[in-house]
Amino acid sequence: MNPFELSPLRQLSTEDEAELVAQHDTDIQQMLPLLGPLFGLGVILFNLWDYWVDPAHALTALAVRVGLVLAGSIAYQHTRLPWSAVQRWGYIYWTHSSAIIVSQFVLKDGFLHGLTGIAVCVFTLSVVALRVRTFLLILSVPSLLFAALGASRMPAFNFFNSMTLYLLSVGLACILMLVIRSFRIKTFSSEKELLRISRHDSLTGAFNRGYLTELAEREVALAVRHGRALAVAMLDIDHFKRINDTYGHDTGDEVIRRLVKTCSGNLREIDHFGRIGGEEFACVLPETGAAEALVCAERLRRSVEAIRIETSQGQLQFTISVGVAVLDVTHADWNALLKEADNALYRAKRAGRNRVVLATPEPVIAPRVIRPVPPTKN
Repeated sequence: MNPFELSPLRQLSTEDEAELVAQHDTDIQQMLPLLGPLFGLGVILFNLWDYWVDPAHALTALAVRVGLVLAGSIAYQHTRLPWSAVQRWGYIYWTHSSAIIVSQFVLKDGFLHGLTGIAVCVFTLSVVALRVRTFLLILSVPSLLFAALGASRMPAFNFFNSMTLYLLSVGLACILMLVIRSFRIKTFSSEKELLRISRHDSLTGAFNRGYLTELAEREVALAVRHGRALAVAMLDIDHFKRINDTYGHDTGDEVIRRLVKTCSGNLREIDHFGRIGGEEFACVLPETGAAEALVCAERLRRSVEAIRIETSQGQLQFTISVGVAVLDVTHADWNALLKEADNALYRAKRAGRNRVVLATPEPVIAPRVIRPVPPTKN
């Protein structure tokens, strides 16, 4: 694939669009403290051009520039106002571009000489705006100001010529914005895909062991901190080696995929399901006590038992064994809880498979208190 190929100008999903906008807003947030003052400094220094064009009105133009730049400078840094970074840049653009437009209105033939500066400002929006609607909204007020003041000062032909060049600049800046958006979408999609690959099992789409461990450790910490219940269920496909040997590894892969699809469809949104390794899976159940965890595990067992897979050797049915453990004070961390669920799983295997077994926590033995024996009297 050509690395310079543009992504199609497609609409992202609502969730992805919101995530992309939030990411973009964070980038602009970091750029504003530098770009804002540089923009303001450039607007003020442009007054040197004013002295060359119309020395008699240059001081008035300088006062306009400084006043509007100071008005916009409140948005250089994050304030208590509920503005996003893009909204802050929009306010900066309104005040700073208006400073250029109004100062050109003050000068004799200012619009003819200052059109370049007005048009260049438009291209700053190509980097800041991410959507056409945002681009046009930020551009609206300065454009109306430019049209109104230009029409009142310039002859009809000059006004028409200036507006044509200005609109051409707007069109080019909008195209540039769409190109930048296309690259941002490509980068965003690539990063999201890499993140998905790093977190999910390639065969089944379930969480891989590393990411499941990360989620589980967080859930355990929250459960301990807030005194909430938490359970974990470990699942293992019964006689999986026999399935591979009899039906082939392709069928074995299909068994694992159907297991994940079935279990994921029987869990809540707050639950976490992942592949531990081979044919073993774990399910983290936040805010779930022993009774609820057993009901959930039994529902998973029955759902898997009902799966039927058509093969060249006939219909295949398979089962799972499940071990359940519930977090309590005897568990030092996630690994201890998982080990207890694993022990319960092996008990289910030894008891005949295709069943759910609840781990029985080891009794906590109180330390023996040795009291001193009082001395005997002779």
